[in-house]
Amino acid sequence: MRVSVCITTRNRPQYLENCLRSLWDSDTKPHSIVVSDDSPDLEVQERNYQIVQQYPHITYLTGPRIGVCANRNNAVNAILSSETDFVAFIDDDICVEPDFITRAIAQYTEISPEQRNSTILSGISHSPEGCVMASGKLSFRGYFCASDIPETVAIHATIFPRQFFDQEQWDENIFFGYEDAELCLRALKREYKILHCPELRVLNTGDNGKSSLMVSDIGTLTYYEISIEAARLYVGIKRYKNLFPNLLKLAVFCFVYFLHMTVYLWRRSSLQAWPEIIRRSHVQRLWQSSQLKWG
Repeated sequence: MRVSVCITTRNRPQYLENCLRSLWDSDTKPHSIVVSDDSPDLEVQERNYQIVQQYPHITYLTGPRIGVCANRNNAVNAILSSETDFVAFIDDDICVEPDFITRAIAQYTEISPEQRNSTILSGISHSPEGCVMASGKLSFRGYFCASDIPETVAIHATIFPRQFFDQEQWDENIFFGYEDAELCLRALKREYKILHCPELRVLNTGDNGKSSLMVSDIGTLTYYEISIEAARLYVGIKRYKNLFPNLLKLAVFCFVYFLHMTVYLWRRSSLQAWPEIIRRSHVQRLWQSSQLKWG
C-alpha cells in the first residue's frame, strides 16, 4: 500500500526542513511527497526549494497563495490516484513519529479490501506543551467537541484514501478554519467511515500552537479570529443547506450564530468586524449554484 504526503508551507523554511527530516527518518518512507509553497517572498521560495532538493523524489510546487484549501488542492492534484493509494496532509510545523506510516499501513491491512477505499484513519496531534488534537465531531453551533463516533479528524495525523479527492476537493471558499471538518462532512455524506487510531501520532512544533495569522485586524480581533468565525458561519450554513438539508436547523443555526456573535463582538468592542466576517465567509456563494465548485 502506497502512502503519499502533501506538505503545505508558507514563510517557514526552518520548520519545513524539520518536517521533511522527520518523514525521511520514518521506518517506512512515503511513496511520494509534494511540497506546495505559498510563500510570497521569492527569497523564501528559493530557500524552501533548496531544502527540498536535499531529498530525492520530492516534488516542489509554488502555491496559489489564496488560502490553505487551495494550497492543499494544489498539492494533492499533483499526485494521481494511479500513483498512490492513500494521502496525508501535514503543515510545515508537523513532525511525524517514525512509525506513523508503518502503523497506518498495518491498520489498513486489518481492514477488508472492500472497505479500505472508504475508510479515513485519524490519529493524535500533540504539542510539546501538552495540547492534544484528536477526532471528534461538530456541535450544532459548529464547534469541535468530543465524540465516541468520529465525524471530524485531527487533520495532520490523518490518512485519506486518494480516490476521495477524485470525488471531492478542499473547499476553496474557506480561507482558513474548519476546512477539515467541512471536508469530513462531505466524506460522511458519501458514506466514508472515520476510524480513530490513537497509535498514529504527530508532533505539532509550531510557535506553541499559535497561527501566523494571530495579528491585529479589526477592533480587538485578530486576523485568525475573524477567519475562524467566518469559516464557522460558512460551514454551518453549508451543512444545513447543502450537505444535510434541514430548513429548521438552518434557521435556528443562523439565529443563534448572529445573536451570539453580536454579543461576542460587543463584549470585545469590535462590532465593526461584522461586515468583514460576512464578507470573508463567502456565504453568498452558497446561493450561487454556478459557483458551487467544491462540493
